[in-house]
Amino acid sequence: MSKLQISHGGSKLDINLILGSWRYVKIIVNDDLTIDMRVPIGMKQEMIDSYLNSHADKIAMEYERKKNRNHQALPTILELEEGKLVYRNGLFLPYLGDMNLQLRIRHVPEGEETKIYLDKGEDGGRILTIRTDNANQDFIRYCVMRYYKKSASTIVKRYVKEFSEKLGLPYRNVHITNLTTGSRFEIPRFRYSNLAVKNQSTLWGRCTRKHTLKFDWKLAMLPVEVIKYIIIHEMTHVKKMNHSSAFWMEVEKIMPEYQECRRWLDRHGKEYEIF
Repeated sequence: MSKLQISHGGSKLDINLILGSWRYVKIIVNDDLTIDMRVPIGMKQEMIDSYLNSHADKIAMEYERKKNRNHQALPTILELEEGKLVYRNGLFLPYLGDMNLQLRIRHVPEGEETKIYLDKGEDGGRILTIRTDNANQDFIRYCVMRYYKKSASTIVKRYVKEFSEKLGLPYRNVHITNLTTGSRFEIPRFRYSNLAVKNQSTLWGRCTRKHTLKFDWKLAMLPVEVIKYIIIHEMTHVKKMNHSSAFWMEVEKIMPEYQECRRWLDRHGKEYEIF
């Protein structure tokens, strides 16, 4: 297997040239950011170079997309205690896939009301401020969870509204219409009370038989594309309460790259149990 290169941002990207009995050229940016170029045996080098050059921008875009998603895993230097994160003043927490939410803990006199609010940092970053007289780790974790639950609820409502039309599930701020004896068929409809954000323990989301969608409070920590996948996955269960090929076809219609998100969750999902 020989290597080729393309220029990208002042550096070079290596391309693994793989000759085989392919009928056409195919370039693949793998999840580990290696790049393979499958070329039919006998294709002239001039044609290979020309094809690679004409697709260089597209390859670079896909490389950056994969790179951005891959870097959105948690750092390995977080301080843990009995398998759970230790919440310290100045700690950076994940928000929408980036470690860009700084925790600020301000201790106040005993008896003063606990307050949780979001500030903007000098560099434009986000600061989650908790003013409290309770330094207990379980209580600080509870405060952090409250903020993320509120954020996740806003995100879920927005994307449920967006994807309901694409999935053929009309969105109304009313109730889910179920089939009743003697009634004509009605398409399920969503309302806010059919959406719940809570501590799911080991599940990122689930759809009950009554079509209530439940999501984990840590959802807002994940990369945006992964959040979308989880929501689309559970919404699709309103139409098909299984994981049949027909189910995955419905998911793929809305998110053709859903398998990348599944693999990301398989690799990194359990890392978030420390919160």
